Amino acid sequence: MLLAAFLLAGCAAGTPTKEDTVQAAPIAEHQRRQAADYVEETMRRSGVDWDADRSEEYAQDCVLADGSAGALSNIVRTGAGVDDPEAVTKSVGTAWARDGLTVEYTTDEMTSGAKRYLVNGRGGVVERIQFGAATTKSSMGGVSKCGTGDAADLG
Repeated sequence: MLLAAFLLAGCAAGTPTKEDTVQAAPIAEHQRRQAADYVEETMRRSGVDWDADRSEEYAQDCVLADGSAGALSNIVRTGAGVDDPEAVTKSVGTAWARDGLTVEYTTDEMTSGAKRYLVNGRGGVVERIQFGAATTKSSMGGVSKCGTGDAADLG
């Protein structure tokens, strides 16, 4: 009882400091799962036939807002080409914009010479995400937000 009164008195004494009001960043695994789920949702929305054997995920170190070390995940997927890559890319970008992401469209040329349509997104549950489509192949890459933890623990 005395301990509870002491703790309550300690909480009531003084004005909250910046340290008291700063919330801890979510753990890296939580950030990874949110980004992976969003990549998977985008893959389903796109209608592209994705190749499970050509997927990759890897972790890397990052720096949290408070300057401490954290970890993030990179998620990469490869899929089949599409008949109308511009339309598919616009559809993905429109869905991202509805989800609140900031989107930017670009194009480039693949080594095969095929024109690739790209949409890059930022915001929501991902740090950044990119979808690319061409008649020869499609690609998806997402980066999770930085979270507390160590990249070695994410695998």
